[in-house]
Amino acid sequence: MNHRSSHRGGHRRKNFFRRIRHNVKKLFKNLTGPSEPKHYRPYLGPSQAGDQTLLEKEEFTGFSKERKKHHRRRFGSKPNWWSSGLSEFRRKLSLRKSESRKNKYKKRIRKKHKRENRKRTWYEFIRKFFPDYKKKINVPFSELSTENVTDQIKQQQKNYFYYSINSTAIFIIAYLLVYLIYQITVLIVASKWKLDSVLLYYDLAFNDYSPLWSRQNIIITTISGPVISLIIGVLFYRFLSERPKVKGFLKLFFLWIAMHGFNLFLGAFGSGVSFDQGFGYVPAWLYWNVFWQIFMSLVFLFILGYIGYYAAPKFLDTSKSAYRVRPENRLRFLLFQVALPMAIGTVIILLIKIPNNMPYETGTMVTMVFGIVPVFLNRNAKPSITFEREKKATHIKWIYIVIFVVFMIIYRVGLNNGLHIKMYYDFIFSLNINSL
Repeated sequence: MNHRSSHRGGHRRKNFFRRIRHNVKKLFKNLTGPSEPKHYRPYLGPSQAGDQTLLEKEEFTGFSKERKKHHRRRFGSKPNWWSSGLSEFRRKLSLRKSESRKNKYKKRIRKKHKRENRKRTWYEFIRKFFPDYKKKINVPFSELSTENVTDQIKQQQKNYFYYSINSTAIFIIAYLLVYLIYQITVLIVASKWKLDSVLLYYDLAFNDYSPLWSRQNIIITTISGPVISLIIGVLFYRFLSERPKVKGFLKLFFLWIAMHGFNLFLGAFGSGVSFDQGFGYVPAWLYWNVFWQIFMSLVFLFILGYIGYYAAPKFLDTSKSAYRVRPENRLRFLLFQVALPMAIGTVIILLIKIPNNMPYETGTMVTMVFGIVPVFLNRNAKPSITFEREKKATHIKWIYIVIFVVFMIIYRVGLNNGLHIKMYYDFIFSLNINSL
C-alpha cells in the first residue's frame, strides 16, 4: 500500500470528504448520546488502585495510551528535514546578524570614546596656557544681580531672533533648490516631445500654441514636477532628516527641503485647481468635474497638515538647548524657528518675483500655512534627541547668509531675461541654451 494513503498501524488515512463524514457522524453521536452504557469497573484492591485511576483518566479523556502513541506516530512519524534545516539556517542567520549589529555598535562606541578622549586631551593641553578655554561657567539665576538678569533676558531675546534669521535664510535656500529641480524636471520631460521652453525666475514658459502638444504629453509634462517634488519630500523627511549625524541647522535645512517638496505636490494641486494653472492642468485634462477637484484639493491639504503635525518633534530636534524645548518655552521656540521664517521667507520670495508674481506660484507659497500651523497644535510633541543641560548661545551663521545672498543674486539676475533651452535626447543628446 502506498505510504501516502496509509500510515502505521494499518489504518487508512482519511481524505477530506472522509474527515467531513466522520465529523458529522461524531456530531450526531454526541447529540443522541452514547449508544452503549458505561462499563462498570469494580474496585480491584489497593495494589491495582493506580491502574484503576489510570483507566478512569483514559475513559474521561477518551484516549488510551496506545491511541495517544498512535496519534503521535501519525502526525510526527517522519521528521521534515527541509523545514528543520530551514529553521536552523534562519536561527544561525539571525544570530549572525545580531552579532554583526553588536560589533558595529561596539566599534561606533569605541570611535566616539576615542574622539572624546582626543578632544579632552587637546583641551587640557591648551588650558595649560589659557585656563578658561572652553570652560562652561554656570551661575545660578538666583545669584545674579538685577542688571545681570536684565542682560540675560536681552541675550535670550537676541538668541531667538538669531534663530529666525538663520532659519529664514535656510528656508529661502531650500525653496530655490526644490523649485529649480521642479522646473528642470518639467523641462527635461517636455523635451521628450521636442518642446523647447524658456526658464525664467518666475515661470517656465512654453509655446502654448505649438501643434506638438497633445493630451498625453500635457498630463505627463505637468505632473512630472510635482511628482519629483513629492519624492524629494519623502526622501528628506523620512530618511535623511532621521540620520543620527544630521543635527542642528543641517537637520533644519533638510526639514525645509522636505516641507517645500510636499507643498509643491500637495499644496500646488489646490493652487492649480483654484487658478487653473500648473498642476491644475492635470485634473482638467483628465476631465474631472468640479466636485472631485475640490474634494481632492481638500484631501491633499489635510495630508499636508497631517505631515506638519508630526513634523513638530523634528523641528524641536533642531534646537541646541534643552531649555528652549521645555513645555513652557516650546511654542515660543517654534514661533521664532518655524512660523516667522516661513512668513518672512515667503514675503522675500514674493518681493523678488515682482512684477511677475504668477497667481499659481503665489497660491502655492500661501498653502505652506497648512503644513506649518499644525506644528503648533501638537502639544505632546517631544524631541527625539537628548540635549546638554547647559544653555547654548545661538549666533548668526554667516555661511548661510552668504549662500542665501549669492543664490538670490544668481537666481534673480541670471534668469531675469530667461534662458531659451532646447534639449533633444532620442538617440543623440543635444542641448542648446540661449539667453533672451
